[in-house]
Amino acid sequence: MGPEAVGRYAPKFLTAYLDSLNDYRQFYDDVAEIGNPNVAEYGMYFVPGISGTPGQMRLALPSLTRVFGSQIAMKALFIPSFSARQPIWDKYTVENTDEKLAKLRADLVALLDRFERIIVSCSSNGVYDFLAVASTFAPGELESRVELAWVACAPDKYLPTKWQNFFYPLNGVESHGYEWFAYPNHNALKRFNPEIVASFPWREGHQRRRLEKADIESRFVCYGVKWAYVSTTQLGFIAQHVSSLITRPWNGPAEVLIAENDGYWQGIPHETILATVRKYLPHAQCVFRPGSHLSVVNPTTLTEMFTKVRSRLVPSVARERLPSSRADKAVSYTA
Repeated sequence: MGPEAVGRYAPKFLTAYLDSLNDYRQFYDDVAEIGNPNVAEYGMYFVPGISGTPGQMRLALPSLTRVFGSQIAMKALFIPSFSARQPIWDKYTVENTDEKLAKLRADLVALLDRFERIIVSCSSNGVYDFLAVASTFAPGELESRVELAWVACAPDKYLPTKWQNFFYPLNGVESHGYEWFAYPNHNALKRFNPEIVASFPWREGHQRRRLEKADIESRFVCYGVKWAYVSTTQLGFIAQHVSSLITRPWNGPAEVLIAENDGYWQGIPHETILATVRKYLPHAQCVFRPGSHLSVVNPTTLTEMFTKVRSRLVPSVARERLPSSRADKAVSYTA
């Protein structure tokens, strides 16, 4: 059963959104593996956040190759029910979420069977998926073999928003018993919330790029404006479900990148943000960098983060390439 159009203009918005799921985007796709883990020196696992997709890990490629060279194998968390072509309200059910967490655990086991140590990079809310799964391992088992990087730190809950009161009567739909509404993206709206811009610039030295939100996250065009659907209630329920599975904090090192002007933390003091991080990652090294939630994820900040991770690692050869006695000697770790 499909979603029910509730808002006055919801049928037009719904059609535009569903049609957009077949549009080409630069990074918003289901490409879940890059590189060959059997010959790579480094292994990295990517956990997307809510509304994220595996292909977003390609945003990190310029920084990863800059720091680690070309001998890195990347794998992302992916199951078909979370495909970029699936409507967002059909993704975030308890059943799908539990299946996704099971896949995350299986992927970690498989990667750690090939690499002595791996890098786990979590985007936004994705860290809570990882921590829920980490709680199913014996204490210290993952901490001793995983370098954790949290990019674009996000809250562990969704709070009600006044935007819903305005937009739900206009374009809202109901699905799985939850209300969804579309919010606009336009650079002229930046003063209301930094996350509703449509694009953002990046510059480092002579290099300049302008990244479009529609290339990186799900966006659709209706009435000449770009929009995205969200539900603070359905996504909030799933966030609560995942958080309830986290039974202990991550007792290991972690690098955390936080946006100075993150719209998802709008109005919340830095001290409160850090307290949330420390609740889950008490040993984290946290840095605030200029930008909004998405714009802080750029080659400059990612290179800085992965350089710190790299300082704690030496090249690791996939176990399959060496006899076990040599594989054990091929890896060293300095805290």
